Amino acid sequence: MGRSRGYAGSKRLRLLLVVGVTLATAITACSSSSTSNGSGGSSGGSSSTASSGGSSSEVEKANAFIKQYLTPPTRISVTEPLASPPPAGKTLVYLQCEQPQCQVVGAGMQAAAEAVGWEFKSIPYQSTNPSTLTSGFTQALRYNPVAVSIIAMPYALWSGNVPQYQQAGVPIIPVYVGPADSNSTIIANIANSEYAALHGQLLSAWFISDSNAKGKVLSASIPDYPYLGAVSAGFEAAVASGCSACEVTKLKIGLPDLSTGAVNGTIVSALRKDPSIKYVVVSNAALVQALPAALAAAGLSGKVKIAGCCGTTAQQQGLKSGQVAAVTGTGTTYAGWLVVDAVIRHAQGLPIPANEEFPSVGLLTKDSQVPPSDGYDQPADYADQFKALWKIR
Repeated sequence: MGRSRGYAGSKRLRLLLVVGVTLATAITACSSSSTSNGSGGSSGGSSSTASSGGSSSEVEKANAFIKQYLTPPTRISVTEPLASPPPAGKTLVYLQCEQPQCQVVGAGMQAAAEAVGWEFKSIPYQSTNPSTLTSGFTQALRYNPVAVSIIAMPYALWSGNVPQYQQAGVPIIPVYVGPADSNSTIIANIANSEYAALHGQLLSAWFISDSNAKGKVLSASIPDYPYLGAVSAGFEAAVASGCSACEVTKLKIGLPDLSTGAVNGTIVSALRKDPSIKYVVVSNAALVQALPAALAAAGLSGKVKIAGCCGTTAQQQGLKSGQVAAVTGTGTTYAGWLVVDAVIRHAQGLPIPANEEFPSVGLLTKDSQVPPSDGYDQPADYADQFKALWKIR
């Protein structure tokens, strides 16, 4: 996001979303289908076989879609400056999950809060224990915060706290949670479902291009995190509409598999079940960091290409070694600055820009020149650009 060539408002965002989903409006739908178990379990699916040949037009359209995400943006997505600097002395609270990526977002949020002279407080919670999230919301109000931000957890698990916050006049800003209601209390949804779907569409375009529009892929979804479920849904829909000779097998990964480390074995088992699958696309590559080693132990190293959303330093380094074929980069630290920007504008009675909810995004491969990091925080001087908008040094 923040590119001079795109995303100037909500209409533009929706247009690109539609473009990414279709990829090829004149192409018949792919015959990709599968069966899978309910949320929270792990099960392989079976897919029907599509026609044998790929389409050059499908590859061309995929490459055209990819092209705009190969070069880092030079401008942040928000462009409207504040009328005056934000007042100091506020407190911002962040409800943080146990995953490392949640910590990266928190680091960005803390840096942005401290840049405007605010105190930052982080309250941890456990993804597998919703009661810790409920108590976190209660604890956060004791700090008389200017706002509270929550990451990752489904809206359904914390929506019951919204009336209390509405009564207290404290806004909530979710980050990477997937769908959430927009109202006077939930003032922005940073990295929303549209943004998640965009990552899936970008991975779809890469897969179509790399497989010459005739590949077979295992789509590993983690639907217990709605944001990650939206990544996989975007990927699968874009393959279905943009690749007439591709085939998708769907695999749902539950939180227990993630917490026990069984996720990599589950993926390997699905690949052994159908050796003709040569690609694995994961809705969060950082959560399967040991997958390359698991594939090697199973004798599948060099036979299956790994791609996924949200690559961190480890996966980006794996691009150079060939352990990982492609990842999308998401502006995780940058997302923390977007939270603070939304809070400031709300506190000053200013409208929150439509593209406030879209952190930077890019496609990274072995040819990428962006140094490996835990987030695709582009442009590199994003912090200075935010400070200029906020009229602070």
